[in-house]
Amino acid sequence: MKILYRISDGSYNKQKIANKEKCLTNFISCFPTREIILLVDKINQDTKIWLEELIIDTGIKTEYITGGSSAQSFRIALEYAINNFDDNEIVYFVEDDYLHLQNSRKILLEGMSYSNGIYLSLYDCPDKYRSEHCPYVNPKIDNSGGEVTRVIITKSHHFKISNSTTLTFATRINTLKEDWEVWKKWCFVDNSQIHPHDYEAFLELGERGRSLLTPIPSLSTHTEPLWLAPLIDWRKI
Repeated sequence: MKILYRISDGSYNKQKIANKEKCLTNFISCFPTREIILLVDKINQDTKIWLEELIIDTGIKTEYITGGSSAQSFRIALEYAINNFDDNEIVYFVEDDYLHLQNSRKILLEGMSYSNGIYLSLYDCPDKYRSEHCPYVNPKIDNSGGEVTRVIITKSHHFKISNSTTLTFATRINTLKEDWEVWKKWCFVDNSQIHPHDYEAFLELGERGRSLLTPIPSLSTHTEPLWLAPLIDWRKI
């Protein structure tokens, strides 16, 4: 497996339960550094100082990129994966504001072995449920309070088929290549685009027969309080 971890200080200034340093050190505790490639884009001096120390201490491979927005840096990550990894390689795209549980890597690989041609997220996003915890409800979720789905089980975890996720997800390179027109359509609109249209991309992939697996319960979370994955006290991670 290869991991493309994008880190930038160009994101919105929103309340989070963990800063970028905490998220990255947590991630390194869950995944081997030999698999991680940091894509560093638009960082300030404070971030540069602790990040350079961490790179020296861990030896993580680092690529400095010029993206300037989430859309631009994700396009760079997609193209980097396509151009540098073998077709059957699993690639895990990771944003810099997520926390992971210690068994994340093991269960990610279990989920990816379920079938070829799938996408997988370790994040059980709260937009799939009707609750006070998350004020936004996914448009595809009906009044029953959850999505119509199918549940599978691996050696140690349950996954459900979900309709969408964020841009922290895993798949195989050959799957990305086969779906390149979808990603190009929703993430390569023009050079001024700031936000990639991940929701629309995953909906279209589903319409084309792709399955997206997400774990229940979650193995990772976005760190914005309104978007914390349910049932886990992430502030203790």
